[in-house]
Amino acid sequence: MLWHILKYYMCFVIAVFFKRSQIKNAHHFKVKGPVILAVNHPNGFMDPVVLSTLGYYPRLRYLARGDAFKKGLITAILESLGIIPIYRIQDGGKEGLKKNDATYERVNSLLNKNKKIMIFAEGLCIQERRLRPLKKGVPRMIMGIMESGKLDDLIVVPVGINYTDPSQFQGTLFCNVGKPIKMIDYMAAYKEAPAKTMNQFLADLTPRMKELIVHINHQRSEEVIEHLEEVCRLDYYKHKKYSLRNLEHDFNFSNDIVDIINKTEETQPEKVKELHHKTAHYFSVLKKHNLKDWLFSPHKQHLINYGVFILRLLFLIATFPIYLRGLIASYLPYKLTDIITKKKVKIVEFKASFNMGIGAVLFLLYYNLQFFVVKAIAPTAWWALLFLVVSVLTSIFCLKISPFRKKTWGILRVLKLKSSQPDLIKMLEHQRKEIIHLFEELK
Repeated sequence: MLWHILKYYMCFVIAVFFKRSQIKNAHHFKVKGPVILAVNHPNGFMDPVVLSTLGYYPRLRYLARGDAFKKGLITAILESLGIIPIYRIQDGGKEGLKKNDATYERVNSLLNKNKKIMIFAEGLCIQERRLRPLKKGVPRMIMGIMESGKLDDLIVVPVGINYTDPSQFQGTLFCNVGKPIKMIDYMAAYKEAPAKTMNQFLADLTPRMKELIVHINHQRSEEVIEHLEEVCRLDYYKHKKYSLRNLEHDFNFSNDIVDIINKTEETQPEKVKELHHKTAHYFSVLKKHNLKDWLFSPHKQHLINYGVFILRLLFLIATFPIYLRGLIASYLPYKLTDIITKKKVKIVEFKASFNMGIGAVLFLLYYNLQFFVVKAIAPTAWWALLFLVVSVLTSIFCLKISPFRKKTWGILRVLKLKSSQPDLIKMLEHQRKEIIHLFEELK
């Protein structure tokens, strides 16, 4: 019951927390039979929450570290949310591993009822844009389940979760679901050679998962790829006739950039190093002057003039009362969420999930407080309800217009620099063209 209540609220929370979110091919696990979803794990508690919410219906259960299950209320809450404990040797030693027998029995029972189980095949959470080596415990558990039950129709569905900025508010989320793997196809070979078959299953699953995420071979390439994504995005989208709102298009774009850099790293690493040096310098100058790359894109130059700035400014002035009302309605829980997260969460992989969770609770409490305060002084409850609706709508407006406000002031800054420091502007434009030229040579 608790999960079903939270699910509907989390739909709203995710819509607010992420700028855009999208799931592709969810029909691959929305089937009648038993399903195990093999998922990458870049973002702490956020990963199961977003996949469970975007993929609903059906309801997904998932395995989580057993050391989080404390006796009493915490365990009861986790159980009601469909979380199943799995124990690692570092959590409880060999005694802890023995508890996994009960876990496997429970998973087996759920699968026999055609339920869907999510497992994080990498076995650990690390915020990198790559697939980590899959754990050998994954096929061991799955093959064991196949042996112990009549699950000839069990399928394993690979899933890739992709974030543009996994630790930050207002990033994007793309859940990419792959084609199912039929486990019955492995069982004859497994009976003859268990170890060899489990290794073969991992060898088959790894590329299936890798193609569903943005996989950067070398960590040293991550920054230059992020810079190239920002510089090249508008040109690429125009050439491909892509939509900026379609996250599958964004996924394809990122993969094209990554493929080029991955290949060049193997054949001409000095070229990537040179490109990295130039992009790092370009973006450091932008940051120093509080500028963004889009201000120098040829596709955006029609916006860089005082006429457009004045029109945008007039719009901001006209809508300022709405913005102010939304700010008053949401600033306190927003600021408290930020303060608590920064103070309490030191591990980057859990920053976003705690931020979203704490924010979801504080905003709910704050809006309820507003409702009951107004209800106490208003002639009818309808006035309190109207006040609450206005608070929510103006808060959403405040959130959505913030990027517009930032871009407006960015236009003003670059216009001022064109007058006061024209040589700086020419230098940045030249560096940007040089970066694009160097990248084009790598194709």
